[in-house]
Amino acid sequence: MLYVSDKTTIPIPRVYALFQKEDEHGRMCTYIVMEHVDGQTLDMVWRSLDLEAKEAAASQLRDFMDQLRGLPAPDFFGSLDNRPLLDYLFFTEEARPEINGPFKTEAEIAEALVLKLQRDEADYPAERAAYYRRVLPSVLQGDGRPRFTHADLQTTNIMLRPDGTVVLLDWEMAGWYPRYWEYATAIFGCGGWSQWTDDFHAWVPKFLDEYPNEYLWLGNIRSFLWF
Repeated sequence: MLYVSDKTTIPIPRVYALFQKEDEHGRMCTYIVMEHVDGQTLDMVWRSLDLEAKEAAASQLRDFMDQLRGLPAPDFFGSLDNRPLLDYLFFTEEARPEINGPFKTEAEIAEALVLKLQRDEADYPAERAAYYRRVLPSVLQGDGRPRFTHADLQTTNIMLRPDGTVVLLDWEMAGWYPRYWEYATAIFGCGGWSQWTDDFHAWVPKFLDEYPNEYLWLGNIRSFLWF
């Protein structure tokens, strides 16, 4: 969040403190003390907004996404300072760089997803893994350049202030991802809290380039791991 605050004009909650503390299992947890933002998240108000208000929100989101994509890209896919990616698709309890990253290429990301499936599902079919290993590098293929990505751009993480200003929340998974990642996670979020009950999905193309094929493949993997 500090990086985004320093490099862009995107409205985000101000960070007051950052510290680590052991939880009841002896694991170190990071805590952030931040500003309270007055307003309502879009999952609460989107269906009640008129066309003008939706267009205003989408216009702000387009500006935010353009700013993120305009940030100078590093030579890796990962979180800041060349650390592992924080999307849950790359999470393991123990350190597994081949799954967590950081990665040099998009092909390495595709391989990490296969390894994640095999790790989390003990009876994952070997031939299905072989199929994914063969096709994912071609279907999850961007342009090789990382884009700074929020990575959880669903309506629960987009707040609308009373004056109409949009504020982006929950940057915990942000980092340098392939160009299609923001769209794929945003559309997947339309079936999360919203459960496809509003038309937010129709507005996503107003602020993000569309990558429907990548969404379907990543959505399939997420659904398999979570459900």
